[in-house]
Amino acid sequence: MYHFYPDYNFSYNYKLPHFMSRFHDEQLRRSMGDLRSTLSWSALPDPNSTAMPTSTLTSDCPTVCLDFMTNSCGGLWGTCVPHCPGQPFPTPTPPPCTTSSRPTSTSTSDCPTLQRFVGNMCASLSGSTIPYSDSTTLHDFFAINFVKTMYDYVKNNIVKSNLLKNDYFKVHPNSNFHHKLPNRLWHKNSSYPVYRNVKCWGAKGDGVTDDTDAIIRALTEGKTCQGSNCKNFYIPPSLVYFPKGEYIVGKTLPIYKNTQVIGSAWQQPVIRTKGTFTGSAIFETKVKENIGGAIGDFITLKNFALIGGKVPRERDFAAVRWSAGHASGIYQVKTSMSYDAANKHRGIVVSNTPHIWMSDISTDQGDIGIDLSVQSGTLRNIGVLNSKSIGIRITSSYSLTLKNLYLYNTPTGIDASKVNPGPPVSQTVNSLVILEGEISAAKVFIKTARGGSSTYPNGAGSIVLERFVVAAGIPVVQRDNGVNVYHPSPVNTNRFIALWAQGRRYTPPNYAVATMQNPITNPKPSQPLLRTEEQESIYYEKSQPSGPYQFFKASDFLSFRSHGIKGDGTTDDTAKIQQVLNLAASSNRPIFVDYGIYLVSRTLKIHPGTRIIGEVWPKFMASGAYFTNAKNPHPVFQIGAPGQTGRVEIQDILVTAKAGSAGAISFQWNLKGPNLYNDAGGMWNTHSVIGAQPFSNLESSQCPHGTRPLSKCIGAFMHLHITRHASNVYLENNYYASASHQSSQPLDVYVGRGVLIDGTQGGLWLYSITSENSVLYQYQIQNSAKIFASGLKSTNPSFQPNPQAPSPFNIVNTTLSDPNFSTICKPHVKSPAAYAKCAKAFGLRIINSDNIAIYSTSLLAGQDNYSSNCPGGHFNCQLVMISIEKQSRRPVDKLVNVYGLTVRGARYALAIDGKIVIDSQKNAGTSLALPVVAWFLVGGVIPS
Repeated sequence: MYHFYPDYNFSYNYKLPHFMSRFHDEQLRRSMGDLRSTLSWSALPDPNSTAMPTSTLTSDCPTVCLDFMTNSCGGLWGTCVPHCPGQPFPTPTPPPCTTSSRPTSTSTSDCPTLQRFVGNMCASLSGSTIPYSDSTTLHDFFAINFVKTMYDYVKNNIVKSNLLKNDYFKVHPNSNFHHKLPNRLWHKNSSYPVYRNVKCWGAKGDGVTDDTDAIIRALTEGKTCQGSNCKNFYIPPSLVYFPKGEYIVGKTLPIYKNTQVIGSAWQQPVIRTKGTFTGSAIFETKVKENIGGAIGDFITLKNFALIGGKVPRERDFAAVRWSAGHASGIYQVKTSMSYDAANKHRGIVVSNTPHIWMSDISTDQGDIGIDLSVQSGTLRNIGVLNSKSIGIRITSSYSLTLKNLYLYNTPTGIDASKVNPGPPVSQTVNSLVILEGEISAAKVFIKTARGGSSTYPNGAGSIVLERFVVAAGIPVVQRDNGVNVYHPSPVNTNRFIALWAQGRRYTPPNYAVATMQNPITNPKPSQPLLRTEEQESIYYEKSQPSGPYQFFKASDFLSFRSHGIKGDGTTDDTAKIQQVLNLAASSNRPIFVDYGIYLVSRTLKIHPGTRIIGEVWPKFMASGAYFTNAKNPHPVFQIGAPGQTGRVEIQDILVTAKAGSAGAISFQWNLKGPNLYNDAGGMWNTHSVIGAQPFSNLESSQCPHGTRPLSKCIGAFMHLHITRHASNVYLENNYYASASHQSSQPLDVYVGRGVLIDGTQGGLWLYSITSENSVLYQYQIQNSAKIFASGLKSTNPSFQPNPQAPSPFNIVNTTLSDPNFSTICKPHVKSPAAYAKCAKAFGLRIINSDNIAIYSTSLLAGQDNYSSNCPGGHFNCQLVMISIEKQSRRPVDKLVNVYGLTVRGARYALAIDGKIVIDSQKNAGTSLALPVVAWFLVGGVIPS
């Protein structure tokens, strides 16, 4: 959520421009909408009720005397102290929480605690309130805004509950039962703490003390390899929590793999730099491929206000430097930097990463708001204000989507004009999609190097701009030499850009290529996927569920560990997990999954109404005979049974499998959701990673790259199956992959299929999804309709054609419409080299489907038998990347739109029913990527 107020002593104090005020109000309105619909379990008052108090006087805000036990220092110190009306807040000083003094007892009786009240919830919006605590349910995972409707709900549902009684410890995730890993999971240090409150490591958060060293201890303890041989070092997980406060730092704070850094959501903690700060950023990710073992970086940064204005303006300095890739993201972060002339500050810098996800971000001041050099990614719900030079700079990308973007008071909104002088000369930004938003108080919206007499490659510099408001006088698109490319009339009024694009375009009926730099009037946007609000049409989006969870009683949360579930990597936890799932559904209680590795020997059935929240991606590992038969596959997680209706929310967990689980489907979604746009269920930051996991027997010592597939190295049947029964499903920042390496060593782990969307007919939204290394395909959409996707990324298996697809899955499953490579590749059977290029996984297949809207893809095939030197050159690692089939059925033509289609490594980007449509070599971009600005399919018939 955004609060563009000077509440953190930001160096500006201005009235919001109209569109930014509307943006802020929209976020609050959406939050309330989410609360009203999600909290259908308990009624909220009408936000327009005349009974709401109107006074904002502090004297009208009586407090409530509450006596409760929480643990604001990791279970290490304190006394239970009530705070009664008229009494001052207690201000005791805690003993130091050093590593050496950390107690080993896990008995709650050994952990008396102090919880001081730190404020009230008046928020100038209602006339009565209660105090709130700084250590809240689930370590304050979730953001909430205290708006007027919340007062009555809190008063009626929390104060009267047992939330603040001494039995709080029995179920609350802050209690000691989950502060340490199960002993078997970390044999080097059985007392390794997963959850770390920075105040337990000595941080004060008082706005005066230098907290740098204490925070770094909390971030790094046990996270780095101290020995001489770090080749197979596994970085254990940690959740580093910052309570509300102002933390002064003097040098860069490092974030290693497998770490979630979470600030208090009740009031974002502020991290402010000293004037003598040394380092290039406040937070910086530390990601090295040969450290950490498994694929994916697994880093989260969430809920912070970062202020760097005291760093000298001439320093190359950023609030965040980010190089984390898959299974990582930045959420709900504000930055405020120097506003001095000629400053070199940047808000967020992203570089050297294959994938980026950011949502609910605001940057203020500095020279550049957000600086991007990435392969692919999606930025959603972004506000950039008061940048001295550029709002968002993109220096390199294969494909990138910016959705729901708001730019204010920056000379250049987006600069995508970087040119590599070569030879050969090329524009380094391949494909950019800008979808929905507004810009005002700027000199130019988008800068590009494409156009005019440019000799840059055909595909480079592709741009799609859809449903965007550009204020009066601002050129929409401008060349880097200052020549306007698109500046529609009348220029003295605000303009609504329905759809404009530049690049290469393929359209029916002949699919002849055309170079374009103009508005697109047909086809129309995918109307059934659009949600209309206040006369605006936007594609549906939903941030990771947050607010409603705060209003359950603590005793409502079902913790795995408190219910005797081991999570030690060896115990079969299936029965006890299912008991908790059943209890959660029958009692309407959310589930908290403490970190662990939970062996699962049967399908876990997730009932309608279930809410699952994981702690640093706990692992559910398929194991046993039930999952071994590829002829009779079973899901690990079955979300709803066919015919059931309701909503399920899953976040921050991971599914994996033991060796030989050839019949395991990580997730099967059957549930029919609520009405379209009525708060869809889904999965956020939830992953399926097969191989290179502890206890999996799918590591480099068991499954090295070889000359023939090993049956014991078959890891799973499929990552995700959205069935024909499902509808209204929302997926965001999910990673589905089999491991291709471990500590830089090639690894052969086989998963048959990536993401299968199989017959769904209503409402499916995919934001920033990655599917990698599956044998048959990474994405397949068949017999389906009404699907929106933004930022689809894939990489095909590096081991292919050794073995060739479909090996080792040699049975064609006709029920699931598996690709039959013996038929597909039959024309090449006489040429072993050509057949080997053909018998490789598809990045994307679409079969007999309608109303499909895809915005930006990055579909890659960069290696051949783990060699980057593909036979025939870098365009020839495989034959065809995208296959479109059986689209010409009557009586109704079927609509498929792809904007910002980017492919790498395939000789032909796209074929329809076996006929080549897009020749990659004719659409060369840069960095070996092959962008096409727009591709449209209506009916699917290619004239002979």
